[in-house]
Amino acid sequence: MPGSPVITAGTHLRVAPARSQARRSSSNASVRPTIGTGITTQPYVLRTTDTAAALWQSCDMSVVLRAVAASDQGLVRSNNEDAVFVGDRLLVVADGMGGLPAGELASDILVTALADVDVKPDTGEPLQDLIAALETANKRIEEAVADDDARDGMGTTVTTLMLSGDRVAALNVGDSRCYLSRDGELTQITRDDTYVQALVDQGVLSPDDARRHPQRALVTQAVQGGPFRPAGRMVPVRVGDRFLLCSDGLSDYVEDEVIATTLRSYADRQVCAAELIARTLEAGAPDNVTVIVADVEEQ
Repeated sequence: MPGSPVITAGTHLRVAPARSQARRSSSNASVRPTIGTGITTQPYVLRTTDTAAALWQSCDMSVVLRAVAASDQGLVRSNNEDAVFVGDRLLVVADGMGGLPAGELASDILVTALADVDVKPDTGEPLQDLIAALETANKRIEEAVADDDARDGMGTTVTTLMLSGDRVAALNVGDSRCYLSRDGELTQITRDDTYVQALVDQGVLSPDDARRHPQRALVTQAVQGGPFRPAGRMVPVRVGDRFLLCSDGLSDYVEDEVIATTLRSYADRQVCAAELIARTLEAGAPDNVTVIVADVEEQ
């Protein structure tokens, strides 16, 4: 088990060439280097980025949102199909599917399209803006599949959070999740698009049974060039809120209670992100895992 976190400096890898804030874990790295820029990392955290310099704020309230992202390919996979973006007012986690290299391409296409929203003015309609960007990504994925038959079936899940005024817009497709930790209570603010979630909704399975179900990873929709219906909601924010965005590499293998305890126990979001990765590795980490920990703070 790695030792205590250290402060380190290093380089960045871009998920999308157009956005310097986007990050991807290296898909062909033979070791897990400690890489970051003036941030706290642990050796098993492949990429960690602290956006302390990027202050999210609105003219209506004097709060800022500071975020850290961390990703690891896990202990089984040979590549990382997750992609993560941390911008001035936008957070994105995307979990590609379709195998190497199609899954990586799909998640890259998605974060590139969504990243464009980060640099545009706040229209006051963040859900509509995010949906429009997802539609652009969906069209680009469709075109990419048409260009190469080997990409047939590629796609990506997505969970994204964007600040607008005194609220955040939360949007997801697939089983990547967004949680809110407020006053010590953890709430999942997105709903999984999965076969087992549908069974839970119908009362056929309990949430505990769903976690152990052999088909728990079967998603019922994703962004993959065809029809999809994103689910979104607006959430008022207040100082002290902590948001977690993650791929299913965390939520499928680490209990919500453990996630909640970790979010409460580590005030330093850099350490918290590393600890969440550590809990996944302790559980065997059969999948890629990506997390973003974001705190609402007073300006």
